[in-house]
Amino acid sequence: MRKYLMFKFFVLLFGVISTNIQALADEVIGQQQAFTSSDSPQINQVGLQQEWVISGAVYSLKVLSEHDKAAAQVKLLELQSTGLTLNIAEQYLLNVIRANISDIKGQEHKVINWLNKAILLEPSLAKKQLDSPLFADTYLLLSKVYQRQGEDKLAFDNKKKYIKKYFAHLKQQKELRVNRLNEKYNIEKKHEENELLTQNNEIKQYALTQAESERTQQHVNIVIFIVAVSVFFLLLVRQFKIRRALKLLAKTDTLTQLPNRRSFFNSGDAYMHKALSSDKELSILILDIDNFKMINDHLGHDAGDSVICNVAALAAETMRSRDFFARISDEEFAAILPDATIEQARAIAEHIREKVQDSIQDNINKNSKLNSPVTVSIGIASIRDVKENFDSLLHAADLAMHQAKVNGHNQVFSFTNENK
Repeated sequence: MRKYLMFKFFVLLFGVISTNIQALADEVIGQQQAFTSSDSPQINQVGLQQEWVISGAVYSLKVLSEHDKAAAQVKLLELQSTGLTLNIAEQYLLNVIRANISDIKGQEHKVINWLNKAILLEPSLAKKQLDSPLFADTYLLLSKVYQRQGEDKLAFDNKKKYIKKYFAHLKQQKELRVNRLNEKYNIEKKHEENELLTQNNEIKQYALTQAESERTQQHVNIVIFIVAVSVFFLLLVRQFKIRRALKLLAKTDTLTQLPNRRSFFNSGDAYMHKALSSDKELSILILDIDNFKMINDHLGHDAGDSVICNVAALAAETMRSRDFFARISDEEFAAILPDATIEQARAIAEHIREKVQDSIQDNINKNSKLNSPVTVSIGIASIRDVKENFDSLLHAADLAMHQAKVNGHNQVFSFTNENK
């Protein structure tokens, strides 16, 4: 029995040492495969574009590799030893995982090598799956690595691909939400039709009842009572709808249909408290239309309202789903950006500024006296710089916005730059 236990111990020790030697050799040459024939069964290689199911083990390993490289390396070796069969999408993510593990200074060539191996598998994956953040982040990492190497052109090209995939994913999500709303609307419409049929049947039944009730006063009294109750119910429902509409109107800007100033300030303290209590990022963005008085004076208030609505639409479609965007004065808008650093807030602000500059002028009468394009000045501030309260953070963003105007309009200025 003792000899058998000693033999089993040496077999296990030999297996661990062999696995570590193999991993070390693969790391040195920078050509480690996802799974070798000695690691696992044959990997599925189907050359069809489709959406593949990602196992929980591969997904959790990808998340771990972005935060803890050492732990991810250990988990990767454990995953290899299980003999798990991978599909095309999981092979793709496994290459990205190895790139994340190799992402240290001086190892940029290994990262690029793994990412390029992942990209070679894209013809076998569906575009919808490739546009998701889980796969699109490959190009963002590739851009960062090229930037560290000083390859600005390659970094820019990969960043551009990432942005394209990011917005394609947003479009897919938007279409999905629209389809869900359409389905909900169709269900509600059918429900209303059924209710209408029910009401028509009730009216017919009421007419018959009324005809029969003429024989006795008692029947008449019953009908009057039913009518009185129905009217009271309808009035009650109508009053409820009016109150609900008034509450919504009190929180909404009538011109742009965005949340108004009151709703913005009521929500601001809650966002601020949540960010401070959970030690998360929070940024504020204030946007002001440049030379708006000149637009009103030259083109009239109708054109000014059109500019405000266009700016609101362009900015709102640029916001993330969790952002809170509102109109707080005539030509001024503000946004609360949860979980957004000052750099992320600047990226959103720059995107809005460029869209406004490129888009709105086409909507203004070409024969008008206004020669300059419509632009916006944007100020941003982060909770990392101003933590006193929401009003202080908003004031910091407002100062940054005014500094952007002082600097010449049509630009983004952050409160951190102003401090420097």
